[in-house]
Amino acid sequence: MEQKSFTIVILVLACSWQASAAYNCTSAGRYADPDDTTCQIYYLCVYDSSTDTFLSYEYECPTTSVFNPNSAKCTDSSNYTCNVTSSNSTSSNSSVCTSDGYVADPDSTNCTSYIECVEVNGTYIETTYTCPNSTYFDPNTTLCESDYNCTTDDSDSDTFTCTSAGRFANSDDSTCKTYYLCTELSNGTYVAYNYTCPSTSVFNPSSQVCTTSYTCGS
Repeated sequence: MEQKSFTIVILVLACSWQASAAYNCTSAGRYADPDDTTCQIYYLCVYDSSTDTFLSYEYECPTTSVFNPNSAKCTDSSNYTCNVTSSNSTSSNSSVCTSDGYVADPDSTNCTSYIECVEVNGTYIETTYTCPNSTYFDPNTTLCESDYNCTTDDSDSDTFTCTSAGRFANSDDSTCKTYYLCTELSNGTYVAYNYTCPSTSVFNPSSQVCTTSYTCGS
């Protein structure tokens, strides 16, 4: 009788734990809590075939370990640097997100930071992360990689010359997927960084953002 009661208590606690999870799962896997600045909390998303929905379960990495969103695992804090600098819902006017996933940080001039995009109730939560030391965000693989050459791959001053700060369409790209970010340096000169819009979005030269509502070639 005591064992049965104990089992019921465990089931009740488990259900309460699941109900308290506020993460909106869109696919199965483990995902960082965008509101946790300690990088210790993550969500496990599990597909429930009976309801055709995803269930989210909240977990916390043990002791001094932190959750690494790149490997989707808890790891020692010495192996992953927690650098959650912001987590907030943004309007479509300032949002760089157009779909769930990871995109390059348009404000980063050295490819060391990126943005995690999570759609919640029609708006995107944008969380900025910093790549671990000696690694750089590769917009093609959406991973922090040590062999990615930011200067060579993301800077293309030979084909694009910046005359002012801002984002500009790549006129050589017929797919409208790539654009240039022009950043003014402290010495008054400009440097160009090439970025690729995520997923099925394209770059709108009028609004200077990646969007799915723009028709390439219009």
